[in-house]
Amino acid sequence: MIFTKESVHQQIKELVKVQSGLHIESENKAQIELIGEISVNCKSKGYVLSDNYPVQIVIPLDSDILPYVIDTGNRIVKDYPHRYENGELCLETDATIRIRFLEGFSLVAWMQEFVEPYYFSYEFFQRYGEFPFGERGHGIQGIMETYQDLFQEKDPVKVLALMRSICEHPYRGHLLCPCGSEQKLRLCHGPIVMKYYTDNRLKEIVQSDYKIMKDYLVNYYEQLRYCRKAK
Repeated sequence: MIFTKESVHQQIKELVKVQSGLHIESENKAQIELIGEISVNCKSKGYVLSDNYPVQIVIPLDSDILPYVIDTGNRIVKDYPHRYENGELCLETDATIRIRFLEGFSLVAWMQEFVEPYYFSYEFFQRYGEFPFGERGHGIQGIMETYQDLFQEKDPVKVLALMRSICEHPYRGHLLCPCGSEQKLRLCHGPIVMKYYTDNRLKEIVQSDYKIMKDYLVNYYEQLRYCRKAK
């Protein structure tokens, strides 16, 4: 679990120190809701943003669900690709955030590294038509892009092969790399991916995402087979 009721309140105190416009609106066994305004002050690529944004922050308790942000002031246009219909913001892929906070979640760091840059990126995009830090896709595409970056491998087939190996096998550097290069793992992707084999926390993240991708592909090919039979 990410937060317990006991651990979360100290983190909220630390968050409110840097974002004084927030306060606890409601609290129950399942979650704590913060509402108010967050102050975003960012500068990059010659653009300066200093503005306040009304938000609701939901922090699940005794759960592995990540905290999330809802745009309560409708400051993010509804057709923006990284805003869901209910106003929730798509900050990053779960894997990216979970790996960043592998040693313990910090609401302050999450705010500074994911939430505030989200608003900066949005405002930058609205003005210049491009994303200052690049753009991550949604769903399966976003998951694949995450592991392409993590594994330093652009070929999605090789990425899937590496994910499968991490999920199903122990690390064996003397065996051939799952990517199909015909090189030994330790001489190919091994130095990059070994930690995902050996750290169970990282392996669980990979296993979760690999299952999502595998289920998607199985469903996709079943639909293709059905369409071919229907013809």
